[in-house]
Amino acid sequence: MFAGRPLPDFQSLLADLGKWSRLGMHVKRWILLLVVSCTAISLGIAFILVQVYRTQPFPEWVYYATLQPLDRSWRALLFLVFGVGGVGLAVVQLNRSLLSAVQPPYEQGRLVDIVYNYRLPQRRPNVVAFAGHRGFLALQHHRERYADRLTCVASVGDGHMPPAIEIEIARGATDRVLQPVAEHVVLCAELEHGTLLTGGDAIRARRGGVPVKRVFLVRPGEDAGAVARASQDIVGTCPSPVRAEVLHAIADADVLVFGPGAFFVSIVPNLLLTEVADAIRASRARKVLVANLMTEPGQTDLYDVGDYVRAIHAYGGFTLDYVIVNSAYSDRVLNERYAASLASPVFAEVRSGEPDGSRAMRKVGTEDGAIIIAADVASRMAERVPIRAGSRDGPPGGAATTAIAVYRHDPAKLASVLAGLLGVTEAR
Repeated sequence: MFAGRPLPDFQSLLADLGKWSRLGMHVKRWILLLVVSCTAISLGIAFILVQVYRTQPFPEWVYYATLQPLDRSWRALLFLVFGVGGVGLAVVQLNRSLLSAVQPPYEQGRLVDIVYNYRLPQRRPNVVAFAGHRGFLALQHHRERYADRLTCVASVGDGHMPPAIEIEIARGATDRVLQPVAEHVVLCAELEHGTLLTGGDAIRARRGGVPVKRVFLVRPGEDAGAVARASQDIVGTCPSPVRAEVLHAIADADVLVFGPGAFFVSIVPNLLLTEVADAIRASRARKVLVANLMTEPGQTDLYDVGDYVRAIHAYGGFTLDYVIVNSAYSDRVLNERYAASLASPVFAEVRSGEPDGSRAMRKVGTEDGAIIIAADVASRMAERVPIRAGSRDGPPGGAATTAIAVYRHDPAKLASVLAGLLGVTEAR
């Protein structure tokens, strides 16, 4: 559970010591009792040894084994350092051994963070999200249940945020949306047979056909065809300067969330910015991917969870810690309608013995170093969409909308899963 972690630096040790010493951790009282008890035991053993030493003969090597050639003050210091260090190490390792037997399999946090988040639930993480417009709204609703502050880095491939969504986001006093670059960059996609699509709208409008080979960014004054021909690498980076507040937000984040959102339009494009990718790789924050509920025709056809994880790794150059994937698709009629539009549910492979369609949050496997968490995070919702011009359902004089049933990430369910995953006690 805790194996394979790099040794912490001095600043991390100081930070951990500060966490252990906080009031309300319920740790210091038991350490004090342990020290007093060990001291009492040591004094008892010392009295016995002094009596035996004075009355019984000892071989010559005992003189050196008890460090008698050293001054008494040095002997006392050595024994104190060894004793305190040994007790501290034993307590930590004992707690780790006990926790590993009862902690959920998806919990990979350090011991100090687990205890700190449990005892001091008011310390909620700062979360930075790379999500689509609606995905960020889903994360924002009920955000107080899992995060202290939520920052969204707007995708360079999504275009301008719709005014209605921007107004709703502004209602969160501590939440904000940051634009990563000042210059206008264009998202392009190259299909397997060489066709280029320019702009996020063109990529999003696809409903099938030849798969997407790669996506890349084009800066002002650059020609998409020339950029594509200049490099045949699957992953290319864009050197556009990134705003300082975006890099600061990533560096200050405790958790980085990728999704929900259109994968090649809302999530991947920011990973193509060189400075953003470097900042994410340098960040010690936990990295969580909220997998899409359905594949996107013409973009992520036939993708499973592993394909999303490997694509994030390829484009961003970092390893995810967790992937949240929906586990419940019980609406047969809605599933058939999605299937008719060539979209299919994104499932994780379930381990043998796990109930299919279970709504409980559980670990179902690992993929490329990321722990796959299956949970019920979606709900059937009604959404209004425009009626196409010339449709027999449309009014004769103008545009209209109609309500359709769709799967969407449920804000309350998603917040609950994130709270459990991040070790946060939900606010009541």
